Amino acid sequence: MKPAIHAVYPSERERRKTAEICLRCGVCCTVSHSCHVMFDKQFTPTYTFVYDCLISEKPADNTNIWLCVSCHKCEETCPYEVAPISFIEVMKEEALRKGVVHPTVAAELQQIVTTGYAFPLTPTTDRLRQGLGLATLQPRGVEDLKIVAMETGLESRLKEVKS
Repeated sequence: MKPAIHAVYPSERERRKTAEICLRCGVCCTVSHSCHVMFDKQFTPTYTFVYDCLISEKPADNTNIWLCVSCHKCEETCPYEVAPISFIEVMKEEALRKGVVHPTVAAELQQIVTTGYAFPLTPTTDRLRQGLGLATLQPRGVEDLKIVAMETGLESRLKEVKS
């Protein structure tokens, strides 16, 4: 087993070294077929990690980092234990502080805070549920979610999101 490469890269030199290893290897690209964003042409595990994060001057300013859902499939296949998820998560935190969020993610967060669900409650959803003999979904936990969003600063950050 190769020694692990630290996930949060303290120096530009460390970032470049890791990017070079990733570009030479590319094993994580074998998982892209099972990644939920495989239909988004802008996202590949290697491209997003190497170019949008490691080589970028300002990785937190690139909304493409939000397309990584932290499934850890790339880490599971990485023979060098590069662990890109930790780095991407740190960049997401920085991006959220700056109000730089992928529009899809911002809309989903707003949906969750508003309804308690990660998907819209539509007449089609009701019809499908009725066909299965299930009750209509009602917003739930919204008051608690609003408190959490307010207390954590998520509410104000969502208002500041740059589309």
